[in-house]
Amino acid sequence: MSLHLGTLYFVQLTTFSLLTLAVLLMGLRYPQERALRHWGVGGILASVSMLLIALRAVLPAWLSVDVANIILFVALGLTWSGALALEQRQVPWRLLGVLVALASGVLLAISSAPAYFELRAALYSATYILFNLLTLQVFANSAHRQRLGYRLLCSLILLLLLGQVARITLAMHDSQGALASSPHFAMANFGLIMLEFAKILAFIFVCFESLEIRLYQLAMRDPLTGLYNRRAFHDRAKTQLAANRDIPLALLVMDLDHFKRVNDVYGHLAGDDVLAHLGRLLRNQLAPFDALYARSGGEEFVVLLSGHAANHATLIAENLRLALASQPIQSSDGQRLQQTCSIGVSRGTSGDCDLRQLMMEADMALYQAKEQGRNRVCAAGQDMPHNTAS
Repeated sequence: MSLHLGTLYFVQLTTFSLLTLAVLLMGLRYPQERALRHWGVGGILASVSMLLIALRAVLPAWLSVDVANIILFVALGLTWSGALALEQRQVPWRLLGVLVALASGVLLAISSAPAYFELRAALYSATYILFNLLTLQVFANSAHRQRLGYRLLCSLILLLLLGQVARITLAMHDSQGALASSPHFAMANFGLIMLEFAKILAFIFVCFESLEIRLYQLAMRDPLTGLYNRRAFHDRAKTQLAANRDIPLALLVMDLDHFKRVNDVYGHLAGDDVLAHLGRLLRNQLAPFDALYARSGGEEFVVLLSGHAANHATLIAENLRLALASQPIQSSDGQRLQQTCSIGVSRGTSGDCDLRQLMMEADMALYQAKEQGRNRVCAAGQDMPHNTAS
């Protein structure tokens, strides 16, 4: 039993339309997934274009050929814009419009050429190659290019580009008018459409892969300060301790002094402003150092210093204390708050101690700082605080 190419084309068109409609609906359902909306709209436009081309026997040439191919050019442009949207990059709509307009202008200019079918096929392939090379460049330069989805997409795009090069070769070497009736050309188109199916599925996979990573990152972050939460800190700290041997370590445990009173007197929104302020302060103060830091819960924060920074842990802790105490905090409702903290410091060497031991020693030093009046730094193993508030 032989395959009927018209039937295959109809099945492909129906399947492709339903698949791209599903992509578009997912993009509309999840507003943060802009890439799915770009690719979904592009797929729907491509389906409309293929339908017009399939009905060229009953439609006027300007609609089934010229308009259909211009719609295809727009769909190709949306492939590129979807890749940029996935990477949270700005879409150069003006450049995209110029490229589509240029391809459309060439299409209209060759409409009266004797070998119009062959030239049109070559023009579409050239436009396809251009937009997919731009898409490939986005994925290949992405910080996430090592992910499975990105590698899969790049491989599929490369296969499609090779297929379009072969399509151009057929278009340029077939005799005038022979390409339209060539079974090899029809089967080549069939194979390319099948690869397009795979590319759309890869688009969906990449978007859900990105969503999964974002959800994981949200689970690892404190939503108020943007710092790691307790779980993420412990996971990363244990990994860091296991990966490095015989390097100095220091753990700082910070606790905001009388924080409950801030919430009671100024309100919980002001308390949130204080916590967010300390999160920003930690990022700024610890940027020069090899430091891992997090909000471990409530008004408590932890900092793990390693290497050279660990040797100066007490000084770094004192600078943090002074920076917080010396900067009045402007709350969102216009109040000015003065906040201090107490810090406990413990030291060790990777390989000789574990995170639990460092935490216990730093907690004991923090308790000592509070017992001695708060707003000070105490290091484990010291009888007196390193610094006392003036």
